[in-house]
Amino acid sequence: MGQARNKTGVDFEKMICESNGWAHTPKSPRIVWSGVGRTNFDKIASVGFDVTKFTPTNESILEKYDAITDKGDKVELKKYHSSKLKSWVLYSEPIFKVSNRSTLPIVNRVFGNGDSVLAVKNYNDFVEKIKDTVGEDILNKISQSNAGVQLEDCFVEQTNLEYRWIVRTGWKGFNRLIIEFRIKN
Repeated sequence: MGQARNKTGVDFEKMICESNGWAHTPKSPRIVWSGVGRTNFDKIASVGFDVTKFTPTNESILEKYDAITDKGDKVELKKYHSSKLKSWVLYSEPIFKVSNRSTLPIVNRVFGNGDSVLAVKNYNDFVEKIKDTVGEDILNKISQSNAGVQLEDCFVEQTNLEYRWIVRTGWKGFNRLIIEFRIKN
């Protein structure tokens, strides 16, 4: 069973598309990282934890939109009221993250040689470095891949939006890198 937040978001997307005659064609970012290994964490180890060698490959999809208008414009749909976008709010979490028990042994092995405290420290350091290296290019490509964002009460063109990376403490202390956005002041 999916998250309730996700279900209401999809229902909102379908309702907006139906009422505007748009095609509901969601496209989410999917980053395929350089390096060798089954998991992103193994790929990080395979490049010697060097963030300059851990980059998105040409197989990556750096687009984010939920609909295509009758004029062919790609549009992101967000179930937010425009008043909420006076402050920074979540836009996307396209970067790898530690979020469940199945990834924990891999991350502890790769980043901490079995030591969970060391794994958290080394992983969080790596996440911070990613933000400062390839992060800006990823942010620009994802945020500019659509014409704007349809909110509950209005459409906001890309030229009136701003984006940023934020590092948030995540599950078990492993940070996650997220994109936030807001309407420009």
